[in-house]
Amino acid sequence: MVALYVILAIIAFFIVLFSIRFTLYLTYDNDFKVDVKWLFIKRAILPKPKDSKKKEKKKSEKKKQEKEKKPEDEKSEEQSEEKPKKENMLVTFYKNQGFSGVIQLLNDTVSAIGGMFGSIFRHLVFRELKLYLRVGADDSAETAMLYGKTCSVVFPAMGLITGTCKVKDFGYGVEPNFIQPEKTAYFKAVLSMRPIFITNAVIVLAFKLLFKVVIKLLSNKSTESDDGKKVDGSEKDSEKISQGGK
Repeated sequence: MVALYVILAIIAFFIVLFSIRFTLYLTYDNDFKVDVKWLFIKRAILPKPKDSKKKEKKKSEKKKQEKEKKPEDEKSEEQSEEKPKKENMLVTFYKNQGFSGVIQLLNDTVSAIGGMFGSIFRHLVFRELKLYLRVGADDSAETAMLYGKTCSVVFPAMGLITGTCKVKDFGYGVEPNFIQPEKTAYFKAVLSMRPIFITNAVIVLAFKLLFKVVIKLLSNKSTESDDGKKVDGSEKDSEKISQGGK
C-alpha cells in the first residue's frame, strides 16, 4: 500500500506541475527575442549571448571560404549537399528573420494548425497578438502588386489564428510604402498554455497512430486469409471438374 500511495503522490505532483501555465513572449523589431515565464521564473531563450559571436565567426569564415573556393569545389559541394531536416518554425525564423522570414512564419503556423498537432493551438491563449507590415518596391506598380500579395497571405493567416486560438488583444495590418523601396515587419505575441494539454495531445495522437497501424495489420491479415480461401476453393472446383470429366 505504501508503494501505491507513493506512486499516486508522484502522479498527482506531476499533474499539478503540468497544470501551471507557462507564458511565452515573442517580439520582433529588427531583432527576434523569445522569453519564457513559468511561475516567478522568467528566462530569455533567444538570442543567446554566444549566438552573436557565432554569427560573426560564420560570416568571416564564409567570406574566407568564398575567396579560396574553386569552381570544381563548388560543384562537388552542390552534389554532396543533402536535403535539410525540418526544424522548429521559431528556430527557422530566428535563422532567417526579416520580412520574408515573417511571411514564412505565418505560412508555417497555418500549416501547423492544419496538421497533426492542430489540436494544441485550440488551447493556446494569446494575451496579445500584434503584426504590422510595410511594403515598398522600386515603383508604384510593383508596390501595389507586392501589397496585394502580402495581404493575401497575412489576412487569411491571421483570421485562422484568431479563429482557432483564444486571442484577447490583437491587431494587424499591411501598409504600402510608395516613397521608399523597403520592406519592414514588426510583431509581438504573448501567449500562455498549460503543458498538460501538450502531453494529452501527444498521447491522443500516439493512440490514433497506433490504432491506424493495428487496423492496417488486421486488414492485411484478412485479405491474405481471403486470398488463401479463394485459392483453395478454386483448386477444389478444378478437382471436381476433372473427376466429372472422367
